[in-house]
Parts: sequence; structure tokens; C-alpha cells
Amino acid sequence: MPDTQPPTIPYRLAAETFGPEEMGAARAVLESGRLTMGPHVEAFEREFAAWAGAKHALMVNSGSSANLLAVDAMLRRSDRAGLWNPGDEVLVSALAWPTTIAPIAQLGLVPVLVDVDPKTLALDLESARRVLTERTRGMFLVHILGRSPAMAPYLEFCRSHGLALIEDACESLGAHDGGTHVGLFGQVGTFSSYFSHHISTIEGGVLLTNDTALRDDLASLRAHGWIRDRTDRDAWRQRLDGLDDRFAFIMGGYNVRPTEIQAACGRVQLTKLDEMLQAREQLAEAVSGWIARAVPWLRLVGADCIRPGGVASRRQRNHSWMTLPFVLRDDAPISVAEVQARLERAGVETRPIIAGNLARHPIARHLKARVAPSLERCDALLARGFMVGCHPVPAAGSLATLEAALVGLGKL
Repeated sequence: MPDTQPPTIPYRLAAETFGPEEMGAARAVLESGRLTMGPHVEAFEREFAAWAGAKHALMVNSGSSANLLAVDAMLRRSDRAGLWNPGDEVLVSALAWPTTIAPIAQLGLVPVLVDVDPKTLALDLESARRVLTERTRGMFLVHILGRSPAMAPYLEFCRSHGLALIEDACESLGAHDGGTHVGLFGQVGTFSSYFSHHISTIEGGVLLTNDTALRDDLASLRAHGWIRDRTDRDAWRQRLDGLDDRFAFIMGGYNVRPTEIQAACGRVQLTKLDEMLQAREQLAEAVSGWIARAVPWLRLVGADCIRPGGVASRRQRNHSWMTLPFVLRDDAPISVAEVQARLERAGVETRPIIAGNLARHPIARHLKARVAPSLERCDALLARGFMVGCHPVPAAGSLATLEAALVGLGKL
């Protein structure tokens, strides 16, 4: 008899969220002939800022570029001294994406890698306290995989130690604390709209700030150091002594501009964001239930944030569930490598929890970082953690693959 077993539908790390609306928006841009940064980018920035409750949003070509500009803007300002100087130290958790930490080192600052809180996976303040010196001037706080920690202790820590706070919220669009969106507690916050993130512009990033002068310097840094995209362009024009203000440069800069196609797609995605965030929450709630019933030795990190039925309004959401991170408990009968292998064989893609501990990666020798005496929690995430996707628009049949694979672990 032929095998009539239906094929397994893979559960991928990320799911396609584009539909006819995004395709139509991209096509309209191509047909318009205006492809480089223009009116769609400006509109997307207004709409993104309004969605998050910010005064300003600035779009760039990636979340990594957003991080680069955020750090650079702490070092140099067009009309005033920077908050940081080369050689200053910046606290950052060792659980991060490389392009959170790399700009600190690339721009002449010293990354100080500290451990994380086991509950939120955010930077651990006690670990940070142990490594403070007179050269510590800043904190780059990473909001991990959708979760916002309670921000009051971080704000008080920075205030009491004279630290400028910037936030990497690339993984956490939609997360809030006390009604304030992540990325709006410090000087500037960064976001990613890469394919696998909460909204997709294929590649892309955004910076949020309520500081108009900082927004203008970020706009100059984004495009060659020119004044063309600044709100104070007219004031600068009076100081140019005959220079053409279309090609007038006031500070060093990059070219990390986005395209009109990216922005047009992002505008469509923003209209779907609330619905997609709700779908992510519902999936996290379902997975939490499967784990509790079938695999008690597996912990879904962030399960304590789940509210049955979801949140009443977006400002109440403190976890936006970019992925589903898991940690094996001490009584797990097999290793994390074997768990991942079993899931992969069952059709479920897995990854480490970000980098686990960047101090253990070869990149560490290039960072010239100071490292906290203990990174045991980051080490534990590297040794006992993994993550799978959290799909807002799952492919038909893929959720059954995920459920069967997770429940199957409980039969060991």
C-alpha cells in the first residue's frame, strides 16, 4: 500500500506577512519612478511615531544602522558637546545581537558586558553595579525578544550614576511599561523592521525620540551629514555663507537611507500591527498551555506576562512576543542540542536565544570590552536555551507541526 501520510508542514522561524496590499504598494512605488527616500518615508515616519506615541521617528535601512546612529549621536552633536566621549564606558548586556555592541567599540567607546536578569532577560542591574567605574557614562539597554522590563529601576540607576540611557528595542516593537512604549524612556530608541520582526519592510529600521534637536542630528547622520532633512534647515541656511543648502554638510555622516518601497510596505504593515501582535500573544498562550501539560521540564521565558484573552489596549502590552524562547529546567531528561535536533527533525526550525553570550563568540576579541566577573545567566542561556518562531500569520498546518513536536518532547 502507498504511504498516504500527509506531508509535514514546516514551522519556520519566521513567517511571510505580506499580502496583496504590500505587493500593490511596492508596485505603485516602482511605477511612480520615485524610488529613493521621499514622501512615503516621511509618511511612514509620522505614522510610526503616532503609533508608538513618540514625537519623532526616523527611518533608516536597518535596525543595525539605527543602533549605529544612536551611539554616534551620543558622541557628537551639531551644536553642542556630545554626552559621551571616546574612551567612555557603556553598559550593555552580553545577551545581544552583535550590532548592538559593535558600534560602541567601533566609535571608540568601551563596551562593558554584564549579565542578565533571568526573568526578563534584560540587563541585570546588580551585575552592572559591580562593574561601574568613573569612566562609565552610559547604558545601552536591550529589550529582549518582545519584553519590556519594569523601567523605573533602570531610570533610577541611570539617574543616580549619571548615565545617559539609550534603548535597543529592535526586537520589541509594541511593548510598553506603564503605558509608555519601549524606546521612549531614554535619549533615543531603535527598532528593526527586518523580515522576521513585528512589522516587515524587508530590511529596515527606525529611531524614536522626543528630542527635536537629537532627531535633526540623526537625520544628518543618516544622510552624509547634510542639513537637507533637518527641521532647522532654515536656521542653518542663514549660517552657510553662500553655500548651496542642498549640498551643505555640518557633521560627519553615513548613507543609511531607506527606500520608498520599504516605507510603502511599512505603512501597510503598520495598519496590521495591532492584529498581528494579538495573534502573537494568542500563540504564546497556546504554547504555554501545551508546555505546562506535556513538557513540564521546559520553561517558556516570559510566560508570566501572558494575560488570558489578551490586553484591552496596546498601551497595556508589556510583551510583544517576537519569538518563543525556552530554557530547559534542571530535571530535563536530554540536552538542549538533542531537543533542538528532535524539533528540527519534526519540522520545527530552532535557533539559540540570540547570541546567548557574546563574550563567548570570536567577535569578543575585536570588541575590546570589559566583562563582568560573572556572566553565568548568559552562559546558562547559551547552554540550556533555544527559541522558535512566533508567527502572526502561520502557514496552514504549521501550528499542528509545532504542537505535535512540542508535545512529542513530553513522551521521552
